Amino acid sequence: MNKAYILLCFFIFYSCSWGTHDTPASLRPYSNASLICNIAPASNSYGFLFYSPADWEAIISCHPGEVGMLERPSVYPQSGLGSSSLQSVNFTVPENNIDQTLTYYLTIVSGERSLVVTIRQRSELGILSVDPAEFLFPALGGSVSVELESNADWTARVEADWVTVAPDSGRGYEDAFVSLSAPHNRVGYRTSSVLFLADTMTRVVNVSQHAFHVSLPLEQTVSFDGPHTVGFSVLSSLPWEISSDAAWCSVQTVAHDESDTAVDNQISIEANPGVRRTARLTVKNTHDERLNYSITQNSDLRAFYDTDWSGTATLTAAFITRTGSMNMTIVDDENVIVRGYPGQILEFTDETIRFQVFLDEISYEGYTGYDVTAVFTGTFSADQSRISGTLSGRGTLMGITLNVSGTWELSR
Repeated sequence: MNKAYILLCFFIFYSCSWGTHDTPASLRPYSNASLICNIAPASNSYGFLFYSPADWEAIISCHPGEVGMLERPSVYPQSGLGSSSLQSVNFTVPENNIDQTLTYYLTIVSGERSLVVTIRQRSELGILSVDPAEFLFPALGGSVSVELESNADWTARVEADWVTVAPDSGRGYEDAFVSLSAPHNRVGYRTSSVLFLADTMTRVVNVSQHAFHVSLPLEQTVSFDGPHTVGFSVLSSLPWEISSDAAWCSVQTVAHDESDTAVDNQISIEANPGVRRTARLTVKNTHDERLNYSITQNSDLRAFYDTDWSGTATLTAAFITRTGSMNMTIVDDENVIVRGYPGQILEFTDETIRFQVFLDEISYEGYTGYDVTAVFTGTFSADQSRISGTLSGRGTLMGITLNVSGTWELSR
């Protein structure tokens, strides 16, 4: 009866094909998958199949942390002769009646070679552990890897929608590392939890996150005039401080304690007597998290107002390329007129200009285009007497909608 049971175990644990096998060159398992074995809590015997051309010995041992077990695993036979045929050993384990997985190692030694089979026996009482059990996310967002051990399939449930879990489920006996993530917190200090479940077991990971938000755009541009002010607020559940790298751009409140509500603040900007300039501001909390902002102040561009420019432009639309005259008037820091058509300035400094023009109809070098939109980007020369640049746009020519590109150069 015992021999029949052992043979049955062989068929259960290994899908064997009992045909002819080549003579093994060295010690090897019948199947690499059999080197890891997950077994039930009850006391039982199991088989392991392998090839060994040389004499061998079999040893079964416990995980170092489990040497205090009352009953010991055993293996039979404990040795054998080399052979070209498939060989086997049987190992027997006692019942696992404690609340953790037991780990054994079956080692087959043949000469200088060895095979190690890792045997994991799940607990009758069930296992579910997570580490760490609590975590503080950075205010600017981040993630943590939670190590999970379970001898049963598991799932994760999130209490709040600002925490994401990946993966949110898994199988037992597989090493699992679960990523918990949170985005930048702009609303206030917050706490939540993630619940892990496996069978009737539950574990909770408590998470929290400080808030850190400044109501400024990352980049902004202001006019040359001054002094004037820019209002903003800081929400931080940790003490914070703010600094500016430019004397012409100063902050009213440079430090503050933590607060549950936003703290109003103000930036003072002096008039710009020279060229375009940029100040950089850094807001830092006591966890050394930083938010960086820049304020660019245009130079005084009034010398360009009501100036007339003339030159040429070269346009290409599909297979058609034409060069013709072009004239432009810079009206002020928001408006231009191109060949008599109004345009809007998108960007204007003492070094560059960028503007767009919308035309219902325009005739140019013998061709008429309709519904034309064009964006011009140009750079001033060092003495600011010339502008050269590129253009891109779209329009309808001879009933076909075409993309338009080109170059232009003007002087005054």
